[in-house]
Amino acid sequence: MESKFLHIHLVQNAAVWNDPHASLLELDSLLSANLTKESRGGLLVLPEMFAQGFVTDLDIKNSKELIINNQERTLDWMKQTAQKFDVIVVGSLPMLEGSLLYNRMVAIHGSAAPIQFYDKKHLFSLAGEHVHFSPGSQRGLWEIDGWSTIPSICYDLRFPVWLRNQKDYQVMLCVANWPNSRALAWRSLLVARAIENQAYVVGVNRVGTDGTGTVYGGASMVVGPDGAILAQMGDQEGLCSVVLDAHALAVFRRAYPFLADADSFSIHSPANA
Repeated sequence: MESKFLHIHLVQNAAVWNDPHASLLELDSLLSANLTKESRGGLLVLPEMFAQGFVTDLDIKNSKELIINNQERTLDWMKQTAQKFDVIVVGSLPMLEGSLLYNRMVAIHGSAAPIQFYDKKHLFSLAGEHVHFSPGSQRGLWEIDGWSTIPSICYDLRFPVWLRNQKDYQVMLCVANWPNSRALAWRSLLVARAIENQAYVVGVNRVGTDGTGTVYGGASMVVGPDGAILAQMGDQEGLCSVVLDAHALAVFRRAYPFLADADSFSIHSPANA
């Protein structure tokens, strides 16, 4: 059954470079200071690789054992945080599956295993992500709290065909490590994806400077189906809460049924993807 309202908490953090233990301790403090009892519940969305930053050569910097230990530490933290604040926790982390390493976005509620996951399709070749990580091959579609949702990770945002709404989702979630040097693209693409897909778009980005010297400006935001920015954060660590309205979205789509005139298409992923 569809819930009329979806409460979303956007969280911007400055991940400690390649140090999940330190990053998660800092996140504990940030959440305890900003997530009140009155605002708990709903969806808590964290940036891409929120526990260690965008370390693309993770398999060179760390042993396989350490990567596995850190992924288990991060998943355990997500489960505990979900229970503590009565939220569904969403974010991405490096995850090994056999010999393959994925940039995997997961949604976790309470003590359960990940209730949903999505592997990043478009790997950021400019930073060598494609050398060390394997691409996902499945377009994700999640049901969260009765809302149809499509997950995406950072660079995916530049590929509108992959994210095109085929009348199958209401909300797009994008978790990112998007550099401040391309802040205009971040804002413009989030707005464009919302307008063309007639959907709410939630973009959550990190802040601070990472181990490569790259600066991130946050600017996490929620965009409405008409392209209006409903909420936007600055360049500091923090939390912003927004409530999405399913009825308002349905009314807008009925008034402007643009999706009915969209071109039909199918996506074919390479066999070895």
